[in-house]
This record gives sequence, C-alpha cells and structure tokens, in this order.
Amino acid sequence: MTCNFLVRRSAMAVWIVVSGAIACAPDSTAPAANSSETLTPAANRGAVAATTHQHEPVGYSPAFDNRADGLPPVTAWYTGSVGAWRMNYSSTAGELNDAAAPCSPPGVWFAKYRSGLKAGSGPVTLYAQKTSTQATESRRWYVRACIRVGRAGQYENQATGTKLWFASVGDAPGPAHCSVVPMIKGDAVQAVKSTWTAGATFECSGVLPTVRFLQIPSAGRPIKADVWQVHEWLIDAGDIDKTNGRFQWWIDGNLVLDRQNQKFRTNQSGFYHGLSKWRWAPTWGGTVGTRTRDDYYLIDDVYVSGSGKP
Repeated sequence: MTCNFLVRRSAMAVWIVVSGAIACAPDSTAPAANSSETLTPAANRGAVAATTHQHEPVGYSPAFDNRADGLPPVTAWYTGSVGAWRMNYSSTAGELNDAAAPCSPPGVWFAKYRSGLKAGSGPVTLYAQKTSTQATESRRWYVRACIRVGRAGQYENQATGTKLWFASVGDAPGPAHCSVVPMIKGDAVQAVKSTWTAGATFECSGVLPTVRFLQIPSAGRPIKADVWQVHEWLIDAGDIDKTNGRFQWWIDGNLVLDRQNQKFRTNQSGFYHGLSKWRWAPTWGGTVGTRTRDDYYLIDDVYVSGSGKP
C-alpha cells in the first residue's frame, strides 16, 4: 500500500495526516461503513488551473480576499488579508498544505465532517466582511473559491444536501437572518456518491418565502467528489420589493445554475439591505440523518468583489 501525506500547519507544531490509497467503490444510496483512511492528496485527480476570475464583470472592486495561507485568530477580527476575517474555534477545522490546490497553493483551509455528525450540524463557522468595524453593503457580488469536498473519490451527502456557504442579503449585516446559500444538492436519500448536482436556497426568516434554486438540467452532475474545482458565483440583490434579483453559478467555467427574477429584499420589517457578509458555515443537511464516514471540505482563496450601491 502506498501512503500519501498532507501537512497541517500551526505556529507550534506540524501534524502529518497519513492516508492509504484505496480503490473507489461504486456509487451507492446506502451510507458506507467508516474507513480508517482520512484524506488523500488530489494531485492526480484532475485539478484545474485557476489563474483568473473568469466571470467577474468589469468594474467590480475587491471587497475581501483570503488566500487561505493561515486561519484567522479565533477571538478577534483579522485584517492581515484583504477585508476582515474571524473564526469561531473548532476542533474540526484547520490548515493543510495541498500543492494541487488550483487557486493559491499550497495553503488551504479544511473542515472535517466526522462520522456520527447529526444532520443540521457543521464543522466550522468563519466570517468575512469589508472591515473589522463595518460590513459594507453592495448591490452585486462576484464570489470565487476553489473547493474540494469528499474523501477517497466520494462524498456522503445528506438527503437535502450540504450548505457550502452563506451570503447575507436583505437583513442587516449584524443579525444575518437572510442568506443566499449555495448547496451540494442531495438526492432525497442519504448517500455516498462520486458526483452531485448543484442547488441553492434563499432563506429569510419568514419575511420572504424560502425558495430553492435548481440547476440547469443540461449541467448533469457537475460537482465531483474529492476533486479540486473552481467555483464562481454572481449575485444581484435586485431592487427593494422588486423581483429582479439574480443568482448564477459556474463550476470550472461552465454555467450550472441561473436563477432570475427573484426578490431578495423588501421594506417589510426593514429587510432592504444589500449583500454584506460572507460566512463559511458548511452545514450538513437539514434535520434527518447521521454521518457514517469521515469526509472533508477543503477551500482555497476566497475572493469577493462588489459593485453598485445597496
């Protein structure tokens, strides 16, 4: 058996994650038994280069950008990167070296979904906004990140799906009750598979209806488990009380989701705010299910730019 290595970095120590090479099992709707393997480098898993912000519109200004070369302090806003970043302490999140990360190798953030994790839970919460004292609002956002989810060529998804991150919109930046949430869409049953579809939800605390955004049918199953992929999103918060908002998603340069004519903001109860805060809170599913294996969510070089008055 060949062993592969990834390095987790910290100020005090170096931790080596060792994993054996294991043949991938076929797709299954039944959760697989937990494995002793932890994480295999993606050097030979088809990673793509990400040297540009391919679908960023002309004229957008950087709001925040983090190359994931180090986690932010857990007790205060960190401003060493563009924008301000803050993380709640978590034993299931950390830093890895992965030379195959296509955005800004080698440093990447990881979150670990442990076997036994209940649906509705997540391994980490990390926030980003314009400055440490202000979450500047914008009418439009462009978001790009390199993401790799899974282990040993597969990923165990909850029946509803896995929430990748949250973009605060509508509600004031502080409470952040309303969000656009890109998801790895579930297949209606808990399952371990190598490919998944994309989806998203808009959630607004009962002020505006919760809405599911479905991907373009011709996109197939564009999310590949345990493979680095370049994800890009465009969000237009639209006008207040108008159904002219828009949400778009590209994976490796291909448009997979395009939701148009959506109301994101309303004067009702003051939910008229623009896009303001990015939150990495990768929640596993809704209310039903327990994970049967360990999986990982790696993310590299989170970049957000904005345009337009809120």
